[in-house]
Amino acid sequence: MFLEIKNIRKSYGETPVLQDVSFGIERGKCLALLGPSGCGKSTLLNILAGLLPSDGGRIHCDSEIIEDAGAKIAFSPQRRGFAMVFQDLSLWPHMNVAENVGFGLDYLKVGRKEKEERVEQALRRVGIYEFRHRYPSMLSGGQQQRVAIARAIVVEPSVLLMDEPLASLDTQLREELRNEIAALIRRLNITTVYVTHDHLEAMTVAHTIAVMNQGKIEQIATPEEISRYPSTTFVASFLGTTNHFSYPYELEGLKRPNGQQLFPPHPRTIKRGYLLIRREHVEILPANKETKPDKDSFVHWEATCIKNGFSEGRYDVHAKTTAGEIFRGFVQAPIPLDSPVVVQFDADKVTFVEE
Repeated sequence: MFLEIKNIRKSYGETPVLQDVSFGIERGKCLALLGPSGCGKSTLLNILAGLLPSDGGRIHCDSEIIEDAGAKIAFSPQRRGFAMVFQDLSLWPHMNVAENVGFGLDYLKVGRKEKEERVEQALRRVGIYEFRHRYPSMLSGGQQQRVAIARAIVVEPSVLLMDEPLASLDTQLREELRNEIAALIRRLNITTVYVTHDHLEAMTVAHTIAVMNQGKIEQIATPEEISRYPSTTFVASFLGTTNHFSYPYELEGLKRPNGQQLFPPHPRTIKRGYLLIRREHVEILPANKETKPDKDSFVHWEATCIKNGFSEGRYDVHAKTTAGEIFRGFVQAPIPLDSPVVVQFDADKVTFVEE
């Protein structure tokens, strides 16, 4: 691994913020730290940047220890050679694009000719060289974002750190820019740590996602793996794409329509857990005498429609079963509230998570 974080800890007084956080990133890849506000992701990014000391653990970059709390090793931000793009882009309004991008090179005392060459190269890499004489107020939000990235990469960092760079933008612009940033990160081929609370942003931008909760990593995997197979109920709930409900081992009540026992799909030593199934795999149909399971492997439950909202070209329906479970699924036509419905899904699509 090019960048390795091992057992990083951080507390403020008696309150733990990071608890033995560990992960690694291959050279040229992007890892997203995804989680709600207060989970510790920005604190971790600041520790990586050298802006905040850790209380324990180690950080390796390119096989060199750049931080080890136990050995009292902590490289300065300048010595680490990382660059950061903040949520607040902080572009100098009185400087044009080229001057903003080259500002960091003045600090490094780079010669004039080399500075001009590196600024031009950085602007061309992010696709805004033609705007080099414009001022920030003359640029769109997306163009300003590219200036901030060019300013970061012009110093030739070994690692690029991005702290919620799209959080302050409106929804439409954020959707446009996340695709642009994803393409840009891959074209630049710079090892990147990207902090966000938006799971769609993380899925689009990153090669690997680390989902954080209360200072710990709940799951680290590719976007596809996390989306299809969340390993905890928190991950499933935070992504908002998975139905989950409690399953006590003692009930053993869920069977296929043909009477075959469906659960427990886990060792008998496990007493409680949760069943998970993605919304895309759940069908919710108006109830009538002809409504039957599509095939033997489908589970078929009676329920009541309790919510029906239009979203992204389809209806997002919530249905409550007689046992109290609430399922979410998608339908193409509206279903009246409080009307009887049938919830069905393929039992083979269900996964189990231990409590």
